[in-house]
Amino acid sequence: MRPYMNVKLILQVLLTASLLTSVAACGGSGSSSGDTGAGDTGGDTGGDTGGDTGGDTGGDTGAGDTGGDTGGDTGGDTGGDTGGDTGGDTGTPPKGSPERFDGQSPDADTEGSYAISGPVDFKYLPISTTRNIDDSTGDRVSTFDDLTDVLGVIHYPLIDDETVVPEAGFPIILFQHGRHSTCSTTGADGGSESSGTDCEANGLVPIRSDKGYDYIADTMASNGYVVISIDVNDINAQDGGSNDQGITARAEVILHHLDIFRDIAENLESTYATDLNGNNFSSLYDEIDFSSIGLMGHSRGGNGVAKAITYNQDERFRRKSSFDRLHEIDAVFSLAPTDFDSELPLNTAWVTLSPYCDGDVSTLHGVWMYDNVRYDANDISQPQFMVTSMGANHNFYNDFWFNDDATLNGADPYCTNASPVSGRYSREDQKRHGEFLIASFLRLFVGDESQFSGYWGGNESAPSSACPEGVEACDERLHMSFHQSKENLIVVDTTLTDESLTQNEFGLPTSLSGFTVTGWCEPNGGSQSDILNTDRCPSTSTISKAPQIFANYLGTSATINYELPFEGLDVSDQDFLTLRMGVSVTPENALGQDFTITLTDVNDVSVSLLASDFSDALYFPPGLTVSARDTGAKTVINMVPFRLDAEALFDSELDLTKLNNISVAFDQRNAGTVQITDVLFQKIPY
Repeated sequence: MRPYMNVKLILQVLLTASLLTSVAACGGSGSSSGDTGAGDTGGDTGGDTGGDTGGDTGGDTGAGDTGGDTGGDTGGDTGGDTGGDTGGDTGTPPKGSPERFDGQSPDADTEGSYAISGPVDFKYLPISTTRNIDDSTGDRVSTFDDLTDVLGVIHYPLIDDETVVPEAGFPIILFQHGRHSTCSTTGADGGSESSGTDCEANGLVPIRSDKGYDYIADTMASNGYVVISIDVNDINAQDGGSNDQGITARAEVILHHLDIFRDIAENLESTYATDLNGNNFSSLYDEIDFSSIGLMGHSRGGNGVAKAITYNQDERFRRKSSFDRLHEIDAVFSLAPTDFDSELPLNTAWVTLSPYCDGDVSTLHGVWMYDNVRYDANDISQPQFMVTSMGANHNFYNDFWFNDDATLNGADPYCTNASPVSGRYSREDQKRHGEFLIASFLRLFVGDESQFSGYWGGNESAPSSACPEGVEACDERLHMSFHQSKENLIVVDTTLTDESLTQNEFGLPTSLSGFTVTGWCEPNGGSQSDILNTDRCPSTSTISKAPQIFANYLGTSATINYELPFEGLDVSDQDFLTLRMGVSVTPENALGQDFTITLTDVNDVSVSLLASDFSDALYFPPGLTVSARDTGAKTVINMVPFRLDAEALFDSELDLTKLNNISVAFDQRNAGTVQITDVLFQKIPY
């Protein structure tokens, strides 16, 4: 550990310890504008009570995150320790790297071989969109007073006689921004922001949130993708009175844009080939692959793209004609999303990116989606992912969201940029990992670009281009969890019920020995109701909706033992043994956690692996411990992956076709409180 990191760690621990003494019941008492189960107050630029800090005037009270799409900036530390012994300082190769990673993933920000159109503003006739829905059926009850404009910006490869177009055409990607202010006195940083459906009529300039992702779209277009980023300012300006916060309207607009460009691609005489701005898109005829569609949405847009999965598949809302027939959506990226109605992104490769210092959606609703979809009986294909980015805020991923949402709580030692132990990213550094994650995910699962399978399959680390400028490795800042499709899982323990304290998914004994306290809890995502919840977790700042077991230990003899079938369990075709573990915001965890996992076969051959050799995710949650609702310390249940081709296993006599026991020993710290779920063997099929 580098000397300045030692200083930062000591300061963080001291600040944490002093704050913990004033916090009852393991911290996280909840802010006065707390989560009511639907989001943080104020979130998503005003959606959610009060909207955009620095922005939108029309927020839903009590429906969203504090500050909402607050437009914010975060500045910050380019790579410090994530707060207590998290397993590696920025720039230091991870311990056990020969067993942990094969190398670094390729960059995703390298310009491709295609000349591109550049960002082209397009516009079509406005449409009516849903304001209120029937809560029981999802059917439209009413529409917004003003029509919703159909416009945005498109980036695509230029096509001429010499252009080599893939046989199926170019895959198509659609971006949707979140709820932010719509109008500004300048349209740039420093302007006074407000909201309305006709900025120009009031002498104001529209805020081009749709252009906030040009830095990603340009590069993707040069690599052979058609990328559309759509403008939903008209929804933002009207969704304050919507009973679903405008999420259905967002799904409608997403699918309508896909309908338009599919018509252009399939119909030589398409009436949409020339738009209202005079652009001629006829060169895209027969050149777009609509069997390969990817979506990315930010904030409420992240909620909208998840809703679009369900809405697209529901015959009540679609397929009234050949124009609006089913779309083949392959992959969806929800960036710092809201989740107002427990969306389930079923049977679609899906990922959520959760910024740890999100001051808008501060209870990280994307984690809720991930937790809710994992064992859904209707989810039978495609993997889901969750990435936690330490030090990232809500707004820096968009170039037109200027305010710093993470400063809503200026006392937070980790998420406040000015703090001596700040873990924040600068805007440019945050965009680096944002671009890598968004582009590599969509290029893998939409474009079948297998060079990115190493990262998303857990065998490669993020490239240096995804790290803060000048930093070679940043594994301690990006924590990925994944849950493969059912056919690629062997489930040991779901922890969905309290039976997990005594029995695993094989109906065999699970034993917890040597602990001072054990239990089962069912958190509500870090909402205020968790404070009074009788099934509460040790950390009331638990950002999860996954039922889980918890345990407190003192000494080094505590063990969880999972008995496997007597004849032995064959895991020889699996790639990982994974479990998700959260470190409670409690004083004994100030140095983070670690443990040893031991696999034993029917011949009593055993091999032990150290968790910190494979993961940096067992950090003590950094930040102010009084409330996770204004940034602040939060327990995220991250995945710890053990490679089954690790050198220690490969060189041993352990028979992976006949395992009969898994033991988790807490022998690396003298005390701790941990929260655990999802004990799985996982096979990576991509």
